[in-house]
Amino acid sequence: MVRYKIPLLLQGLALLIPLNIYMWGDWLLVNLQWAFFRFQTSANGSSLIPLNRDIDFILLGYTTGIHNILAALVWTAGSLLLLAGFLVTVYATVIEESRHIRIASFFTLGTGILFGISALERFTAGFAIPLGLPILFVTAWIMYRQQPEPDEGGDESDNDEDPAQKLSPDPE
Repeated sequence: MVRYKIPLLLQGLALLIPLNIYMWGDWLLVNLQWAFFRFQTSANGSSLIPLNRDIDFILLGYTTGIHNILAALVWTAGSLLLLAGFLVTVYATVIEESRHIRIASFFTLGTGILFGISALERFTAGFAIPLGLPILFVTAWIMYRQQPEPDEGGDESDNDEDPAQKLSPDPE
C-alpha cells in the first residue's frame, strides 16, 4: 500500500505548492501561481485570481496580448492535465494497480511541459521562476518507475521457471 501512497502524496504536493513566480515590468506586478489559482500583487492592491477568472478575463477582453493569452490558455491546459493525473493516481491507489500510476506519470510530465511553456510565455514581459517544475518532473519520474506487481498481469510470470526449460523435454 505504501507504493501507492508516495505517488499520491507527490501529486497532492503539486496541487499545494506555488509552481511559478512571475514579475512584470519594474516590479509593477508580481504573481505567485499555483495550479488552480494565482496570488497577484500590484500598486492597485493584492488579489487571489482563480483559474476560471483568468479565462473570463480573456473572454471579456481584459487580458490582451498574444503572450498573456497563450500563457493563460497553456496554464489552463496544464492544470486540467494535472487534475487528470491526480484523479488517475487516486484511482490507482483505490484499486491498488500500479500500472495506472505509470499512466498518471505521463499526465504529470505533460503538466510540467505545459507549465514550462506557460512560464516562457509570461517571461516575455518580465521574468518567471518555475519553482514547482522540478518537483513535477521528479514526481513524474518516480511514478513512471513504479513496477507492476506480478499479480497485476504484467510481463512477469507467476512462477520462477525459465521459459526455455518449459519447451525442452523433461530429462527424466
